[in-house]
Amino acid sequence: MSTGKKRVVVTATTEMPVNLSVVSRELGPEVEVEIVPLAFGDMSLSARERCWQSISGADGLLVRTGIIPYELIGRCLRLRIIALHGAGVDQVDVKAATEGGIYVTNTPGANAQSVAELTLGLIVSLLRGITRADCLVRQGRWEQARTLGRELKGKRLGLVGYGHIGRLVAEMAVGLGMEVVCWSRSTYRSVPVGVRQVSLESLFGTADIVSLHLPLVPDTVGLVGRRLLSLMKKDALLVNTARGALIVQDDLLQALQEEWFAAAALDVFEQEPLPTNSPFLQLPNVIFTPHMGGSTAECLARVAGMAARDIKLAMAGEEPEFAVNSPWRSS
Repeated sequence: MSTGKKRVVVTATTEMPVNLSVVSRELGPEVEVEIVPLAFGDMSLSARERCWQSISGADGLLVRTGIIPYELIGRCLRLRIIALHGAGVDQVDVKAATEGGIYVTNTPGANAQSVAELTLGLIVSLLRGITRADCLVRQGRWEQARTLGRELKGKRLGLVGYGHIGRLVAEMAVGLGMEVVCWSRSTYRSVPVGVRQVSLESLFGTADIVSLHLPLVPDTVGLVGRRLLSLMKKDALLVNTARGALIVQDDLLQALQEEWFAAAALDVFEQEPLPTNSPFLQLPNVIFTPHMGGSTAECLARVAGMAARDIKLAMAGEEPEFAVNSPWRSS
């Protein structure tokens, strides 16, 4: 493209789209928008190089798919901003971007409703055996599908992390008659009625359902391992709609294989896509979803709007609203 217009590259695929109509509307007709299918999984060297070449000439970058390492950032001489399509920023080498004078932004809270609703749906599915019942009915095993489930009301829900998503899950759970306890890296002066802050050990040891809602940062990688998993009650459930690497994967696999607790629902994994030969896929006590917590039409529109507005600000030489860094050369 050689029109003299500003260029914004959007990394997205058919399976993980971005609402381009919202992005284009927010950026305006003076900005050209290009989709680059930078994937999370394996790519040929030639395909990756084509993606990197397109990204390296951009003024703004909106990242939903793929990893943006320091090697790529070093090639981006015009880039003013890397906007993440979501709350997490672990896809980008933020330190390299900062040193290169590039803003990194995210969209805090934009996906909270969607992820909170999926979390609640997974909890209900685990308690009622919905996915197993569906499978058995399709096999013509009607009577065997009559799974004896458990109710939400009166159960203790332990929230590991109490940001935008955790708070929404808490509100929904309290409204359904659940007892909610939470642990956070921050101490809150007040939490809603029906929610108590407890230690991490108390949460894992007493909750009927443990649900993870933390960002992936250096001090949360592998936070949940053998010690905490071994504290869970035999009939407890684990839900992860945050990041796979929060949990030590080998410890989780052993805990599920040996039934330290009853079952899990996993929307996120340390390696995505989950390999087809993953031993997790052999486990009967796990519900799997493909990192789809934010995959709703409403969420995609909110995220696209927030990200695009920050891109527009940065390309105009202004500070974006949701910057997570302070670039050394931001002028």
